[in-house]
Amino acid sequence: MDALVSHTLIQRCLEEDRRAQSELYRILYKSLIGLCWRYASDKEQAIEYMNIGFVRILLNLKQYKPDVPFEMWARRVTINTIINEFRKNKNWNEKVVRNHDNLMRSDADEYDLSEHQQELLDLVRSKALKLPPMTLKVFNMYAIDGYQHTEIAEMLGISEGTSAWHYSDAKKKIRQMLGLNLAKASNE
Repeated sequence: MDALVSHTLIQRCLEEDRRAQSELYRILYKSLIGLCWRYASDKEQAIEYMNIGFVRILLNLKQYKPDVPFEMWARRVTINTIINEFRKNKNWNEKVVRNHDNLMRSDADEYDLSEHQQELLDLVRSKALKLPPMTLKVFNMYAIDGYQHTEIAEMLGISEGTSAWHYSDAKKKIRQMLGLNLAKASNE
């Protein structure tokens, strides 16, 4: 991904070259729309998050430091944008109901997962969607997006302990939904 996002492309975007901005959008779309799906209640909201996030990427492009992989930086900007949208719209306390058809796009191509691994990942995702909204957000941010509990607590306006509790609760509930032996799982 980063090889496609060259320093030249970033420089052209900084110069407000519309073609370069369009190319950057095309390059980032697959990765960022999957990220947005994890936090959205439907397709329209995912696309809205993607577009708002991309605008923030362009607006903050001057702050990008080349010592961090560009895609990682773009994902972080997008996640922060989504969290800000949750806060602004107060949606983060509402229960979001999504069915299996609204699962985010498959990551199989991006990560070269086997068919069996992809089936297991889809199964875990489908179970995770049944978690309470705040627990789902913390689970996504910690397990999938790699945030630490201190960062999650700050972004969501909760304590570190509450963030850790939501993550622990998510793991417990997903294991229960999958029918895994909790005694065996707690020894991991």
